[in-house]
Amino acid sequence: MMNLIKCEMDKIIQRKSFVGGLIVSLIVLAGIIFIGFYYSQLNISGEEVGEGTELYHEVVKESTGDFTDQQVKSILANYIDRYQSENKPFDLYSWQIGEVFFLNDKDIYLQMNEAMAKDEQVIMDEIELKTINEIGFSEFDKPLKIGSYVTWYDLYQVTNQLFLLISVITILICSLVFSGDTSRNMNQLLLSTKFGRSKLTISKIVASTLLSSVVFLFIHIISLVSFYVYNSGFEGWDSSIQTNFSLKLFSFPVELNHFQVFLSFIALHFISMLSIIGITLYVSSLTRSPFSSLIISIGLFLLPKALTEFFKRGVVYKSLNLLPVNNYSIEDFLSLLSSKHDFLLNHFVQNLVFVMIVLLVIKITLDILVYLRMKKYQVT
Repeated sequence: MMNLIKCEMDKIIQRKSFVGGLIVSLIVLAGIIFIGFYYSQLNISGEEVGEGTELYHEVVKESTGDFTDQQVKSILANYIDRYQSENKPFDLYSWQIGEVFFLNDKDIYLQMNEAMAKDEQVIMDEIELKTINEIGFSEFDKPLKIGSYVTWYDLYQVTNQLFLLISVITILICSLVFSGDTSRNMNQLLLSTKFGRSKLTISKIVASTLLSSVVFLFIHIISLVSFYVYNSGFEGWDSSIQTNFSLKLFSFPVELNHFQVFLSFIALHFISMLSIIGITLYVSSLTRSPFSSLIISIGLFLLPKALTEFFKRGVVYKSLNLLPVNNYSIEDFLSLLSSKHDFLLNHFVQNLVFVMIVLLVIKITLDILVYLRMKKYQVT
């Protein structure tokens, strides 16, 4: 069986379309990581690339701690002091916090600029801030924790794009499996062998799943190594997701930190990939050419997103949100799965588990259908 699996993997790898797709994918991967990290808004702040990141880590070091009104006041006091006295790169970290806590009816920056023009300074005691309760942050037994969050938001955005890339690569791999043999008129020979209608079919399913999983793992290892370099480690992993001011999900109802969110995010992406494998293999077993299988599978992958433009509410809308293309981004992942109006259940963890179960059922069901179809396949 292992030899059959290895043989099927070799067949996929040796296809020119796979090699060509892999080369293009590596270029796209490099572009996503380069733009997502090296050319992020944070990293290019300042006169030279990297100055904004250096200031960011300085600010994070003095700002990390329990998320209280006093801590917010301290962060913003340091921010307005830097703004008025130092020629430093743009402080994205503090600016986003200020956008939330400064009163909407007062232009703090105009006030500071006018004071600076008179060789004066605005001090924190002259500025009124909103409170954590007024904004509506979730409350738990322990205070929320604030720390590095901008870099984690950048990681989430990169991961969003990587899922789309992995999905296309997965569809490319799986579209070659059955339709590739059909297009070369190999079915008559293969299906007439001793294990052609049983072990060979299973080996094709396993080989495409393993190869897709290796691609998934490889891409995310590259992404995490790049993030480690960009973030100078994994600083901020234990900060609360509610205090990620780039996401602005202040009332998210579950107590999770960035590391827990990222693991859940990756787990959903992996299981989503498995469902995409199941769908594409089934399409591949029905079509007579890899190109047709590729186009149809990509269309089916994108279709639920288009359908949500027509179904805005109800059971159909909630069911469409179970599918990968509608919940692959970090914003949708957190907001949809915690919403009572957009998902079938009422709690984030329940929805996450339910989505994973549904996607696994899709994968297993379609694999069984592929096996039964090939078992009864009539060679013409």
